[in-house]
Amino acid sequence: MVTAKVIPAVEARVHLGEIMKRSFKKGDRFIVEKAGIPMIAILSADEYTRFIQEREEQFKIFDKIRAKAPNLPVEEVEKDVRVAMQAVRKKHA
Repeated sequence: MVTAKVIPAVEARVHLGEIMKRSFKKGDRFIVEKAGIPMIAILSADEYTRFIQEREEQFKIFDKIRAKAPNLPVEEVEKDVRVAMQAVRKKHA
């Protein structure tokens, strides 16, 4: 699992160009905190796009399962979605 470096907002502001380069070139991730509270994440645009695509795939699968079995309990549908997502991740790995 890739971890994110936690940095204060002041550091992010001062070193934004460097942070952007590291995220783009090396895939580094950053969590920007203000007053000790995590406020935003910085990651490469490619990684963000992959994240959004995976999320959309999850919802497509969820919607398909829900449409075919509208009376199933939500927990059972979520379990089926997890199993299906594991299969998708293996396919893309």
